[in-house]
Amino acid sequence: MTPDVHIRLTSVLHGLRDVIVPAVDPGASLAQAQCGLVLAQLDMLLRQLPWIERYPALCRDDLRATALSIVDAPDGGVDTRDAAARLAALLAAPSLGDAQADYDRIGFGVEALVFAVSRDGAPAYRARVDAEILRFGRRQNTRERTWFAGTGFDPRPEEIGSIAEMFVK
Repeated sequence: MTPDVHIRLTSVLHGLRDVIVPAVDPGASLAQAQCGLVLAQLDMLLRQLPWIERYPALCRDDLRATALSIVDAPDGGVDTRDAAARLAALLAAPSLGDAQADYDRIGFGVEALVFAVSRDGAPAYRARVDAEILRFGRRQNTRERTWFAGTGFDPRPEEIGSIAEMFVK
């Protein structure tokens, strides 16, 4: 039987933690720090593993919904109308087959629209776009804080749930 990815990563983590890291010269502070970083990243990857394919899709789907809400009835000058049309075309195009690539592509289109709206968008449309993008940004920030909570660097971890909870909201 071929061991699955979880078993393989766990084996690597144990080998590093139990054999290799203890053998690193305690006086080599940079090497010690890098060992800690590698162990922490592997541990975090193990916790993310069940969700690793779903996370980019979750982010993409939310950005896509946000983009759809802001391309509807664009109002403003030529820059705004052109950027909205380009974003609408991106949203109508077939998926690239990779959630992260789709997220990036939609994100660049959204960014172009935001810049165009700042130049010549009608005030009410600008306010609507700003509000939608801000709401998306808050949701994305919470997702990223949750996804990387394993680093231990979040200043308010009590505000975020678990990775599993993120997928049921």
